[in-house]
Amino acid sequence: MSMRVLLEYTREERVKYISHLDLMRSMQRAIRRAGIPIAYSQGFNPHPVMAFTSALSVGVTSEREYADIVLTESMSIAVLKEQLNHALPKGITLREAIVIDEKTPSLMSLIERADYELRVDLLDKDQTRQAEIDWNKAIEAYENTAEIWIEKKSKKRVSTVNLKDGVWDIRIDQENPSLVHLEMKLGNKGSVKPDSVIHAILKLSEQLPNPEAEDLSDLRVSINRTGLYFQRNGKWITPLALKKY
Repeated sequence: MSMRVLLEYTREERVKYISHLDLMRSMQRAIRRAGIPIAYSQGFNPHPVMAFTSALSVGVTSEREYADIVLTESMSIAVLKEQLNHALPKGITLREAIVIDEKTPSLMSLIERADYELRVDLLDKDQTRQAEIDWNKAIEAYENTAEIWIEKKSKKRVSTVNLKDGVWDIRIDQENPSLVHLEMKLGNKGSVKPDSVIHAILKLSEQLPNPEAEDLSDLRVSINRTGLYFQRNGKWITPLALKKY
């Protein structure tokens, strides 16, 4: 009897520079090495029945990413977790695995929000001493601007979007003022990248080292995705809430 399983895993520092495609291949190889009875598609070029949530940009870490796999037969979730964690490369850790209903919609169609933590260092001209960012000034400039239009590039076209339509919330960490929390809209409509938000608010508050720069290449940036969510009955929940039994 087939079984559909949702995997929650990390993408840590040592693998943050691999592409989404390479990460997918690493997961597929680990599943084969672990002896997990994954199902394969039909047709001329069969491939594992496996789906991922939205791709992370290269250089971004994550505490909670998700993959959805279909098995040809039932197996113990505890055994699956043990075998897969043993086979996964260092830098990817399986945090949780749950059985979900086979009729559950795809994760890509469900997920509406992504949360991030960001640290940004402004470097002096000698590149040796860090300067402080005034995040209160940056966020105030953001909140006082009704619309922030940016260019959003995709493989097929370049479009102009209002960045503020893609942000649920932005705030400074109460215990660590150098840490910024972002709640971002995720999906086909309105989504923007977290580094685009940081670039925009630093530019608005006149804190970019190079005001003409179109990205954050002049800064030291650390971006970590902390969670993915969708709404049910007016509440934000994680994909683990899809657990069948």
